[in-house]
Amino acid sequence: MDNCTKKRLGLTDKNLIFEEDWLVTKQEAGITTNIILAKLSYYTPTYCRKCGIKNEGQIIKHGTHNTTVQLLPFRSAKTELSLDRTRFLCKECHATFNAQTNLVEENCCISNELKQQIALDLAKNISRKDIAKRYFVTDVTVTRIMRKCLESYKPNFKYLPSVLCFDEFKSMKSCSGKMSFVFMDGNTNKLIGVLENRRLAFLKAYFLKYSRKTRAKVKYIVMDMNAPYFELVKSIFPNAQIVTDRFHIIQQITRTLNQLRIQTMNKYHKTDSIKYKRLKHFWKLFLKNSYNLDSSNYRYNRSFRRPMTEKEIMDDLLSYNDQLSAAYEICQLLLYHFRQKDTDSFFYTINTMDIILPEWFRKKLTFLNKYKQGIQNAFETKYNNGALEGTNNKIKVIKRVAYGYRNFFNFRARIYIMQGLIFTTKISPVKQSV
Repeated sequence: MDNCTKKRLGLTDKNLIFEEDWLVTKQEAGITTNIILAKLSYYTPTYCRKCGIKNEGQIIKHGTHNTTVQLLPFRSAKTELSLDRTRFLCKECHATFNAQTNLVEENCCISNELKQQIALDLAKNISRKDIAKRYFVTDVTVTRIMRKCLESYKPNFKYLPSVLCFDEFKSMKSCSGKMSFVFMDGNTNKLIGVLENRRLAFLKAYFLKYSRKTRAKVKYIVMDMNAPYFELVKSIFPNAQIVTDRFHIIQQITRTLNQLRIQTMNKYHKTDSIKYKRLKHFWKLFLKNSYNLDSSNYRYNRSFRRPMTEKEIMDDLLSYNDQLSAAYEICQLLLYHFRQKDTDSFFYTINTMDIILPEWFRKKLTFLNKYKQGIQNAFETKYNNGALEGTNNKIKVIKRVAYGYRNFFNFRARIYIMQGLIFTTKISPVKQSV
């Protein structure tokens, strides 16, 4: 084998010896396998690998031992190295051991280069079984390499950022409550950790692993309107202020309006099918900002059987019900104050709603009074959970590509690898004993 071929195959160990006919091809279970024949030998090792005694003539060659090492596939074909290793005998302890190479770890049949490539593919959104199929290994092997990568990750309980973002995502049945907790650095948008449980007692126990001095450095915590999180912040983070995520403020307003639209729509289900169909078909216009409604371009609309603008359609829909019209005006006013970041006007509008509105509708909006300080902080600061919501979506995609996970810790390991929390694979070459 010439030097260029050795470099191409990654077989650069100087102790490898190749015969003239070094390549054999065989068919096994419908798979073509290229087998490279080689010998691994060096003069004598410097010490005994069993008892550690320095070699002063006590260690002699003692035959050979054949092992098979799986290499990276070459041209999409499975490639193996059939290696005849020189065997040594120590006369001091009467133990035998094989010659070693940096291509593969001791007592392992998968090369370090193949392990590293599998670890790199684990950082991509590919299912483990697809990776196993690509490299002609089993899913158990891929899982074992993933867990080996996880050994390099150790949470830092001596540091917390000044801004924390809290959220949860639907996990798996094996997790308590079926929901898992995720938190992120609000300044750098870097994931800090994923916990299998979002319940208050569990979160308290986890964050108490950080010293009080470390927890006191947290100034802002961005989160949704989840009551247990408020209790967590109050008891664990002495100097932190709550910032209610802007997305959930808007969501609370638009969902409340949409529920009233659905109730109004259902009233016409049996009495006026035309109004029912119009309220159902144009649901997106109710959730659109009024200043974004088109009032100049006329388009023929089959529901009204005439050309109309979006503004005219909206005016017609609101004329069907006084409560719906009043609710729409209130919600649009709240969204306007939200854009202007006017806290006083926002809560004044909530607390002075017309009594014509349904009681449940008013309760859902006055519910925001409970989070007044958090909403005010959301208006005054730039912090939000946008990056964390994006990470949550990526986590859901990871789960969907894998067709679900049964083991939460394997799921978390994959998240950490894909999010860059694990930078090294701890798959290090074995030093030669020469």
